[in-house]
Amino acid sequence: MKRRVQPKLKAESHKLTASLEKPKAAQAGCARLRLDLAFVGTQLCGWQSQARGTTVQGLVDGALRAIGHAGARTVGCSRTDSGVHARLFTAHVETDLDRALGAVLNGLNANLPPQVRVYRVSRPAQGFHARYSCTLKRYRYHLYTGGTVPPSIEPFVWPWHGRIGEEALRESAELFVGEHDFAALTTADGRERNTQRTLTECRWEDRGPLLVLHVTGRSFLHRMVRCMAGAMVAAGTGRVSLPALRSALAGDCTGPQIPALPAQGLTLWEVEYPGEGPEPESAGEIPDGPIFPL
Repeated sequence: MKRRVQPKLKAESHKLTASLEKPKAAQAGCARLRLDLAFVGTQLCGWQSQARGTTVQGLVDGALRAIGHAGARTVGCSRTDSGVHARLFTAHVETDLDRALGAVLNGLNANLPPQVRVYRVSRPAQGFHARYSCTLKRYRYHLYTGGTVPPSIEPFVWPWHGRIGEEALRESAELFVGEHDFAALTTADGRERNTQRTLTECRWEDRGPLLVLHVTGRSFLHRMVRCMAGAMVAAGTGRVSLPALRSALAGDCTGPQIPALPAQGLTLWEVEYPGEGPEPESAGEIPDGPIFPL
């Protein structure tokens, strides 16, 4: 009796394993959709779903389920920290939803809270991947030095009430351009990966009471931009020397411990993909004019 039952159980187990390993993209009837969205991260715990806290991925996945999606989870272009905002963010999802793209767009926004909006839903070119196809990410960190922060921009800036040397800020920013070892400018989780990263832009823009840090690169480590901003502000206040920053960018983790600046001042400003143009089929559009209060 046992000899007859065991082969059947083994075969069923093998069949289950094969089913679980089968990629969603390969399942009949599934198609990939690209979602271009924006969010205010003030009350959110970043992009990636987690056991506790409200996340952007969790909200978007929930909105998809509300309109009939029962397949894979969304994949985002970046794992933003808790409290970080996104002016433009791209995700994709494998789905068998049998709806017009306009209905998908309207259904998503009807089931999302106001701090998360999907601008466009499209069918991307074959091989598109929200994370791995991305060629550039642009971040901005907004430091407000003008005293009382206007309420319209308060959620998106970090107020700075002390003195800061703008020349030291600019000189320190120049050190970050190029390829460096960012082991000293990330978290323990970030140091578990290859810590070499290349930045094509790192500069401060003086806009009156606003000091805006522009950072551009293909990929970033956990909390890297906020750690960079904290290090540059420390240089601007004389707490850290430029030689110490050079050592940190060579992977030296024994220097001064500089805290990352708070998340609320950081915004994922833009993401770029190769050969971007009109998608074969899309609904909605990314606004041409200003879509962020800064």
